[in-house]
Amino acid sequence: MEGQREIAFRPRARARVLLRGGAVVELPAGARLRVRAREATPAVIAWSALLDEAPLAERARLDEERRTWRALGLSVVTRIVGGLYGIAGRVVDVRRELLLADTDGTVAAAKAAIDEVRARTGVHARLHGQVVGRPRGRLELVGEGGDLLGAADAAMTLVVDGDAGFVVERVEHERGPVARGREDRTYVGRLYVTLDAGGALAAVHGVPLEELLRGLVPSEMPASVPLEALKAQAVTARSNVLAQLGARHLTDPFMLCAEVHCQAYRGDGARTARSDEAVRATRGEALFGKAERTLVDAVYSASCGGHGEDNDKVWGGAPSASLRGRPDLPPDEARDVPADLADEARLRAFLAGASGAYCRRPAGAHNFRWERRLEPAELDALASPLGVGHVRALVIRSRGVSGRARLLAIQGDAGEAEVAGELKIRRLLRNLPSAMFVVERDGAAFVLRGGGWGHGAGMCQWGAVGRASAGQGYREILRAYYSGAEVARIY
Repeated sequence: MEGQREIAFRPRARARVLLRGGAVVELPAGARLRVRAREATPAVIAWSALLDEAPLAERARLDEERRTWRALGLSVVTRIVGGLYGIAGRVVDVRRELLLADTDGTVAAAKAAIDEVRARTGVHARLHGQVVGRPRGRLELVGEGGDLLGAADAAMTLVVDGDAGFVVERVEHERGPVARGREDRTYVGRLYVTLDAGGALAAVHGVPLEELLRGLVPSEMPASVPLEALKAQAVTARSNVLAQLGARHLTDPFMLCAEVHCQAYRGDGARTARSDEAVRATRGEALFGKAERTLVDAVYSASCGGHGEDNDKVWGGAPSASLRGRPDLPPDEARDVPADLADEARLRAFLAGASGAYCRRPAGAHNFRWERRLEPAELDALASPLGVGHVRALVIRSRGVSGRARLLAIQGDAGEAEVAGELKIRRLLRNLPSAMFVVERDGAAFVLRGGGWGHGAGMCQWGAVGRASAGQGYREILRAYYSGAEVARIY
């Protein structure tokens, strides 16, 4: 939880707060504490344009690109992110090399480089930040009566006796464009309170990986689904966490967020006996590709709509051999479905069929097929930041292998604008469930007919439930969604 003016918490047993600077404050069980920041200043961040990236083992692919950019007169630099670490004697390498346009570090210069790159080459670069100066400030620990119990230099840690846990009040969640909520949440482990990149307060949970999974798996998949689907979710979640360490939230005081950007996590209160069983049964298991030491970044989404998507078509970057989009259908029906739905006619036929898709079968599945109607006034309002005036047409100029839109042209009476990226397209058009859709007209209104819920890369969660209901085990389910990958125990 970040961007806060105050953070309140309660230890569930005797505890102590370690104040950075050396002091320790002893606390009784149930004491209500508040933390506030004084004289805080934000981090200093250097911004640049991210042109491309590749796993470190494939960094040679970037060499040719580097020469091409320099030939065009663009100064480029590289940066290594991610980590190389060992777990129980097995080496895991999740390092990546980033190819960046060298600028003066300001947001304005980075955005100008992005615009220049797109205008000259058609490449859609994106912003990348690096902390060059940490946030500073004094954190004050305040008791129930308003008494100042101690102060810390930008960080403090709560340690509870017996790992009995703590409650953080009014945790902000669902911090998205259309929803925001708060609730008290319980956790075990440690609580860190520090400053975020903007100089506001952040609450960070320090927790062992297997304990994290006990709160993560039921936050991402209903605990009532078949156990084999929960096991598949546990393995993907563990792999996804390991693959992201050191590669995300590079300007934040935490490794992973608790929302769907990383993985949804609701802490101790989300745990159930069945999801705990799935985590225990797969303890230490992760997904590895064919290449030695290659951990699969086991991404997933709610429903693929019957066809998965290639990872590079969703996020750009290097294609992963384990994240190839393909029909999610029984073999007899898959034979009659084109492997590539980028052609709109094939996509329309697929949206009208795919009756045997695994993500269509579960009773609780949502958005296998959906429809959204946009009236002219609403669409004009949605597109107003683009400056195209009254919208005349929506034209999808590029699709992925699943038919998901990658480049959308909005044509209006004042001009035309393009929106690149499936997530940006979905958000623009009133937060569509997915970018797998076709556009039709009903009089003046635009009707979007589509399928699926989410980006479609990696495991289809409702498809996993459908496969488990059909008798497939979790290893068979994972092989279906991650091409050539196998489950291996790393501890």
